[in-house]
Amino acid sequence: MAFRIDNENRAFRNLVAIYQDHAREVIEIFRKILSMIEDLVKGDRSNIEERLEEVEDLHERSLEIKRAMVKELNEPGSPLINREGLFRLISKLGEIVDYVEGIGVMIWEMAEMGWEVPEGVRGDLIKMSEATFETLLKLRESLLALGMNSPRALSLAKEVENRERDVDRIHRKLDLEIITSKAELPIILLLRDIVQLLEDTADRAEQAADLVRILVL
Repeated sequence: MAFRIDNENRAFRNLVAIYQDHAREVIEIFRKILSMIEDLVKGDRSNIEERLEEVEDLHERSLEIKRAMVKELNEPGSPLINREGLFRLISKLGEIVDYVEGIGVMIWEMAEMGWEVPEGVRGDLIKMSEATFETLLKLRESLLALGMNSPRALSLAKEVENRERDVDRIHRKLDLEIITSKAELPIILLLRDIVQLLEDTADRAEQAADLVRILVL
């Protein structure tokens, strides 16, 4: 019995290490998005296409890590018992990466069209992207603590929820700023899509943190 528990703990730690690698990729991808948003706000389009290529490369690497996670979970004879929760966590992390890549593509589209972010929107767009990044950072920290310190993992998962509320608050204000701006309708629609994807990213991070709590308990 003790041998089976040891095997299960070892398999869980191995899988958590892969999740942590995936979370690091998410953070690196979003760092590129922050740079893209800052460049778009400043009207500097010179590096946006290059940043998008970097985002897409990191997205591909994250997919490879995701495949490794699925393979580990499907390994014959694996002693893991909470497969459903682990599969759901994989799914949430994958959704986050997809949303982040989508943000990058939309920023590039705005830059390609030569569209500018309305002046009254710029500050809160930066603020919301930074708040979303903080949410992802707390999620990564909770995953780093998952295999070593369960109480800390729980505390950090709660922090993800708090950061997501900050994103919600900024989103409500920013959405109103966008729709009442004097920008042309296509710019308004695309900006609202970008902002919604930022919101969706933070939402999925909160849902992933809920799964961390379940895995800890």
